[in-house]
Amino acid sequence: MAPKRLSITIAIFLSHILLMLGCGYPEVSPKTYECAKALYSVCNQKDIHRLDIVEQLISEGEAEESLRPAESQWLREIVATARSGEWTDAAAEARQILDDQIVEH
Repeated sequence: MAPKRLSITIAIFLSHILLMLGCGYPEVSPKTYECAKALYSVCNQKDIHRLDIVEQLISEGEAEESLRPAESQWLREIVATARSGEWTDAAAEARQILDDQIVEH
């Protein structure tokens, strides 16, 4: 496995471990925040057409590298959850990304 690909795989693995431990999502990029907001709205409305549009936004973010690999993975997992008909779970996960960006002082 190429070093860059190995680093990406390790980053995704470690981020999943943190999430499973209940540490929540870390600070995300502006593009990830935008996609999470869109996903939250789409999932609440159960709008498959707009889900396709958000998935395109994710692909664009990957191509532009405005999404980190782990962020892209999280968003794609939410899309997959919605596509499987688990709209409420997908909306909750998108909302969790948004909520975890709130910094309390």
